[in-house]
Amino acid sequence: MKDTKLKQLFAAARNEAAPLPPPGFADDVLRAVRREPAGRTAETGSLFEQLNVLFPRLAFAAVAVIVLCVALDFGATSAGLLELGDGTAQLSSQFDTNGGEP
Repeated sequence: MKDTKLKQLFAAARNEAAPLPPPGFADDVLRAVRREPAGRTAETGSLFEQLNVLFPRLAFAAVAVIVLCVALDFGATSAGLLELGDGTAQLSSQFDTNGGEP
C-alpha cells in the first residue's frame, strides 16, 4: 500500500465520528464489576488448598527461625554463657528431690 493511500485512510478515519456504545453499557459494566470477585482470595477452598498456597511462606519462616536459634546458640556458647545442655542440667538438679539417691 502506498503512503498516500495510507494517509488518506487515516485522514478519513480521523474525520469519522466515534462509535457510540450500546444503550445500557455503563450499567452492564457496573453489574459485571460487582459480580466479579476481588481476586483468588475471595474463593474459599479446602484447608489443604489454603496450606498449599501458604506453604512457601511457612517454610521460609520456619527455616529462618531455625537458623536464628542455631546462630544464637553458637553466639551464646562462644560468649561463655550457658550452653544448650546446661539449662537442662540445672532444671533436673532443681527437681531432684531425693538428693541424688534412687
